[in-house]
Amino acid sequence: MIGIIGALSEEVDLVCERLIDQTTIEKANYLFHKGKLGEKEVIIVKCDVGKVNAAICTQILIDMFKCERIIFGGVAGALLMNLNQGDVVISSHAVQFDIDLTAFGRRHGELTDKDRLTPADPDLINAATIGFDEMAENMSEPPALMVGTIVSGDSFVSNPDTIKWLQREFGAACTEMEGGAVGFTCHINKIPFVIIRVISDSAGDGAVEQFDTFLSKTSQMLCDLLSRTVSHL
Repeated sequence: MIGIIGALSEEVDLVCERLIDQTTIEKANYLFHKGKLGEKEVIIVKCDVGKVNAAICTQILIDMFKCERIIFGGVAGALLMNLNQGDVVISSHAVQFDIDLTAFGRRHGELTDKDRLTPADPDLINAATIGFDEMAENMSEPPALMVGTIVSGDSFVSNPDTIKWLQREFGAACTEMEGGAVGFTCHINKIPFVIIRVISDSAGDGAVEQFDTFLSKTSQMLCDLLSRTVSHL
């Protein structure tokens, strides 16, 4: 069973529409949509915004639905100047940037006795990149693809100083609010994961306006990319 998580309705609704033999199960006020996406059995859930929501849904997917692999899909803010709206970042690693135990001699994002960066699964990364290449073949102006570190925190990043710090502290490609918690939850449960993000904004001045404008435009592209990724698992 493959688990698919998104934070917003726009990030999961179109994927749910593709499910065959769909059934819906409610758990902890979240709706889990079970069915087949192509030939693969999947569970799709909208977790809502934030790391706590993401971690709860991830653990439910593992414990209740016995998911063996988990994919998080959604939009993110770019931290690199060469990433533009519509470009795609696939996680090589994930980290929760707002964990701060520096008073105890640890680096930002580092939990006690845990590695700071959580590695995504190589096979899932490969499936996502193949899916991207297939999708890009059908586009007149295909987006760019980057495999890199994705940082997560419980705040929407729009401050230029924060952007500079995230780049320099973590070598990060983009920022969002859920993936690091999904990655850590999967890691401690020994479940493979990957995060797939479409760039919605520059994470700087005007990020909120860019995010609102672009969100509806990216849903079809994200749906296509998630479906193609699943097909290669």
